Amino acid sequence: MKAVRTSHKYKMIFSDIDGTLLNSSHQVPGPTRRKILELEREGVPFVLVSARMPEGMTTIQAMIGCRAPMVCYSGALVRDEDGKTMYSCQMDLDLAVRIKDLIGKEFPEICCNTYGGSRWVVDDDSSPWVRKEEEITGLKAMNGDIREVFAADRGVHKFLLMGQEKAVQGLEERLKEHFPDLSVASSSPVYLEVMDGRVSKSRGVGFLCSHYGVGLDQVIAFGDGCNDMDMLRAVKNSYAMANAPLVVRRSAAHVTLDNDHQGLLAALEENFK
Repeated sequence: MKAVRTSHKYKMIFSDIDGTLLNSSHQVPGPTRRKILELEREGVPFVLVSARMPEGMTTIQAMIGCRAPMVCYSGALVRDEDGKTMYSCQMDLDLAVRIKDLIGKEFPEICCNTYGGSRWVVDDDSSPWVRKEEEITGLKAMNGDIREVFAADRGVHKFLLMGQEKAVQGLEERLKEHFPDLSVASSSPVYLEVMDGRVSKSRGVGFLCSHYGVGLDQVIAFGDGCNDMDMLRAVKNSYAMANAPLVVRRSAAHVTLDNDHQGLLAALEENFK
């Protein structure tokens, strides 16, 4: 077990990315970046916790200039500061194929993205939904059959399902009805994240806290989406962004400013005086 060495009351910071750390221009504001680096020099790791794939998170770390572990795929994959896998929880490939077949038959308008490790597989990379996600993350999807691409792994880490809000809501209800053991949560009104039922951001946060010998009452967590709620509830000193839906704000201990007014920085300044 490693130890976090800092004189601060709060030993680690866990933060969602989109809508939380990043502003509407998908940037980390300069003052926020400088505060994160200041705390890192004082021994407080800034851990990204996101539904994104690892490569979509290392670009954010590079934007900040920090070096810390990451909780990827909403807790399905945890990597250390050197990029080595510490924990992995995959959905069985046969189950993943059944889910994808159901989506294709009943919700053909939904854009299905399948992720495993460092691979992002789609049926059609010319889809406007895929193109938009590529622009946001700076990564490139690959066309392929998940049966073939993930055959050796025998599993996948996540589905990201994109579509109009009404269709996404209908699909969410259908998946929860037909596959009750899955982890199904929306990260936005038009994005649905689907993973193995054992996966949650709070479990990923808890894993790292145990690894570093830090209690959940010794950390701070930030988020803005429905898939952040379990993490915000698990961490005693948690902050929802002002831009978060009401149900998310109610799940956190505190509410800070929105992501376009550096709410994360405001909370850090308050807790690390």
